[in-house]
Amino acid sequence: MRQAARLFALLGAAAVGLVLFRSSPRDVKLVYDLARAPGAAGLDVEIRRGAETVRRAELRVAPGSPLVTHEVRLPDGDYALVVRVARPGAPFRVDRPLDVRESGTVVIPLGP
Repeated sequence: MRQAARLFALLGAAAVGLVLFRSSPRDVKLVYDLARAPGAAGLDVEIRRGAETVRRAELRVAPGSPLVTHEVRLPDGDYALVVRVARPGAPFRVDRPLDVRESGTVVIPLGP
């Protein structure tokens, strides 16, 4: 009987640890690839979960650099990424889904 109680307590602790581990935010590096958007000067980025905006950032683009890096911490889940690209004469908007299940780097190609 005692062994069964110990096993039950151990399994319960493992389940609680798994739930806590999965709900902790992940380190996600978003890399915006602007190779198809020459002359881009800035990015206005919104990360949404449902109707709620969970992160917002305004990023500058270094002249001549096709890549912009944006590091965020997000819990596991499905998000919508809305990026407005400012460039002379032809700004544009890109909507992309973002699925966070683990830490890592996500490259997002941007272009009109």
